[in-house]
Amino acid sequence: MNPTERTLQVLEYIMAAGPGPLKQVDIARDCGLPPATLNRIIRTLSDWGYLFRTSEKYVVRNFRLDRNVPMSDVYLAKLDETMRALSKRLNVSAEVVVVAGHELLWHSKTEYPDPNVVIRASVGFRRSLYELDVLSQLYLSRFEWDEVEARFFTDGFFETPRMRGQTSTSFTATRVKALLSERRRDVFAADLQGNHVGIRRFATVIQDPDGKFLHLLALAEPAEKTCAPIEEYQDALLKARTELSELVYQESAAARLQPKYHVMPMRGG
Repeated sequence: MNPTERTLQVLEYIMAAGPGPLKQVDIARDCGLPPATLNRIIRTLSDWGYLFRTSEKYVVRNFRLDRNVPMSDVYLAKLDETMRALSKRLNVSAEVVVVAGHELLWHSKTEYPDPNVVIRASVGFRRSLYELDVLSQLYLSRFEWDEVEARFFTDGFFETPRMRGQTSTSFTATRVKALLSERRRDVFAADLQGNHVGIRRFATVIQDPDGKFLHLLALAEPAEKTCAPIEEYQDALLKARTELSELVYQESAAARLQPKYHVMPMRGG
């Protein structure tokens, strides 16, 4: 492991521990680092203002570090293999969609087999979560309603436009709550009508062993395509979901132990 990797390992460990103080000896032990190496990393992070150090050899973080999806090289390779297999077998475009803030972000995709078909959502494409299509519904339905209310303007959601030039129809907060409640137990969703640019999608949601959202895996095709075999698409996506979830579980089980909080003794204040 090179110095950059060791520093990132320490940063991820401290971030996972939450806001409480951590003992340096515990960080060194759980990360498998010599105390001298950890001391150099901690000193640098402290000098740059990312950590506060105490005389008792505790550290307290002063940063946030998040990845949209914590995907390893092994997982990315499996994901790429899965997407290509789905695209070839079903004659569709396969997409991986993550969430960045209040937007869906197209992380990766395969091209649609017919070069005459243009799917506008290329890698890096962003679209608001407020457009409540099957992708947004699958993501938002993972949360309890009070969390949705805390994070979003619940009267701002709207229906996916179905025709070019169509004015978006707004949803009331009551309607949004009902839609997400109906979707909560679903891990597969289909939009057979398609959107205003003529693309329909079928999607499943990938989560970690703790139920935390990781990303969406979707199939995209022209809405005019005759008789979409929805059962075949559903079976293929759920099979892929199972395989990807198993890999996520294996990687989680092999990961280092989660750090524990350490409560500092009460001092006068």
